[in-house]
Amino acid sequence: MQPGKAATCGFSVFTGIRMLYCCLHKSSKTYKGAFRLYELFILGELMNNPMHGYLLHQILNGIVGPTRKVSWGAIYPLIHGMLADGLIEQVPDEQPEGAKQGRGKKIKTYKLTDEGRIRFFRLMEEPIPYSPDYELHFYTKLKNFELISKELQFLILHQYKDYLRYEIRHEEERLEYASKDERIPGGEQKYIQIFFRHRLEKLRFDETWVMQLIENHRVDGQGLERE
Repeated sequence: MQPGKAATCGFSVFTGIRMLYCCLHKSSKTYKGAFRLYELFILGELMNNPMHGYLLHQILNGIVGPTRKVSWGAIYPLIHGMLADGLIEQVPDEQPEGAKQGRGKKIKTYKLTDEGRIRFFRLMEEPIPYSPDYELHFYTKLKNFELISKELQFLILHQYKDYLRYEIRHEEERLEYASKDERIPGGEQKYIQIFFRHRLEKLRFDETWVMQLIENHRVDGQGLERE
């Protein structure tokens, strides 16, 4: 390959990564929420120790569960965008020759910058958008509670309570509608209502749980410590 072509290819790859990173910022609310979630996850994991991208990818997939997978196609442009924005930086390579991972590539380790720490706390303060990822986003915040103030913990718990009550109202409306809609066959209607009642029970259980955490926090400021 000619030098000019190699330079052009290198520029194109970098430009493509940056364009994809920017598109994640500007896309739909659901996708943007997922982007914020993954960004918060990476920053939170790096708050205590440097970590390599492969391990970050493994941990995130362990968190999202067995039926959903986060591909490198989602993580790779995010990490490169965070590098370009100065939120994280690559740790100097001290691996011995031959220490490689995956397809013959050396493991790249990343650490948080001061800008990254500021961004972490800003994302912890941002309300979580109502989306299918709300529970996972709340869990990502919850596991970082030791890094934030008691006041912010209190706020996040209240926001989760409000989200659950929003979901509860929706399920109550669905149940009422299903019980009155004469167009639904009787046998089908029976099991629809069974499912909706089950959903309501789960949501109300979660509401009771978070209200107990809020009460613990209010009584003695210990938050989760009495759970």
